Amino acid sequence: MDKEKVVLITGGAKRIGACIARYFHAKGFYVILHFNSSAKEAEQLKSDLLSVRKNSCRTIQANFSDESSIKSALKEILDSTERLDVLINNASGFFPTPIESATKEEWLTLLDTNATVPLLLIKALKPLLEDSKGCVINISDSEVSSGIPEYSLYAAAKAALESLTKSLAKELAPYVRINAIAPGIILWPEEGGLDEEKKAEIVNKTALGRHGEPDDIASAAYLLYRSTYMTGQILKIDGGRSPG
Repeated sequence: MDKEKVVLITGGAKRIGACIARYFHAKGFYVILHFNSSAKEAEQLKSDLLSVRKNSCRTIQANFSDESSIKSALKEILDSTERLDVLINNASGFFPTPIESATKEEWLTLLDTNATVPLLLIKALKPLLEDSKGCVINISDSEVSSGIPEYSLYAAAKAALESLTKSLAKELAPYVRINAIAPGIILWPEEGGLDEEKKAEIVNKTALGRHGEPDDIASAAYLLYRSTYMTGQILKIDGGRSPG
């Protein structure tokens, strides 16, 4: 692998994760695509990337909620690349939890996916990232700061991720930089639930009057990689929807 830069993207098989993978690959990175259940999409994306540049991508299937899976993934990374320059914690859990029916199990599931797993990955991959003076990019949500009715547990879990971003940025400096991106309206949830009228209402509250594109997040992630004097920051990419 020599000096080829390496990026690991969790949840990299679909949607924003896949767009980030394509963007970094186009910049010359060796891409490690993590997926849990989206095997078909991951293998198709891998095939697409390899058709552009040979020996430039691999996949890792794992449920990172299991710490042993993180250790196995670390071994796979060391066996295939021996380095890591960028960790992008993109994988996320998202579902409604109205307070009347919210459960402890739902809370632990959302906290695990959105905050605990990123923390454990950073811990496990810290030596590799220190060796390369690399960076971590966490994917949060721009609505966390204002609150999300009926998604309070998800919002709280993402708030935990943002707090980890700020604290670990100081703890791991000066060798590893850690920032987060807080996207606004980029892609509508896969499970639906929003009619066209509701979507229009949400978009109309955005200063730019439109939703964003996955490339907006991918280019922001690359900006954070390139911005070597930036750490502990939450970068909102939301078209001016959120205040401040």
